[in-house]
Amino acid sequence: MSIETIFQLQKSKAKDDYRGSGKAWAAIKNDEVVALRYMGNFALNPEEAEPWVCAAYKAYRGLLDDWPASKISGTYLGRIKSAAISAGHPMLGPQGGHIKASSIARAASQILCALEREQFGRYRSKCRDELSKMGTVHSGMCSCWEFYANTN
Repeated sequence: MSIETIFQLQKSKAKDDYRGSGKAWAAIKNDEVVALRYMGNFALNPEEAEPWVCAAYKAYRGLLDDWPASKISGTYLGRIKSAAISAGHPMLGPQGGHIKASSIARAASQILCALEREQFGRYRSKCRDELSKMGTVHSGMCSCWEFYANTN
């Protein structure tokens, strides 16, 4: 069971970091929040993926969210396949047959999900390292000018 500790933010050193409700990390020193970093400020950089994956993502940005592939309209699946092939994805499969658009979309989505986890891990480490220099780091939630720190 986790216990929450509530910190007021309006008169704290972190008041300029407050951006409304959302999951965040906080540096806490002398029972005061001195800095906040929001988890939601993370943004995927698809440019780190192979060119065909990046092209598929640009053709349909819902690639990370709309699964199974049956949720993606045929129009978008066609766009994903065209963009991926024009950016270097093989047109034919290993046995020489054409590759289904949903197979390309699924493969791109799996690669993007793994990339997103890896990039978020780097973002989390960067934020937590930065905050640890200012105080004890806690994960939690911001809402209504308060930080709810999760403590176990």
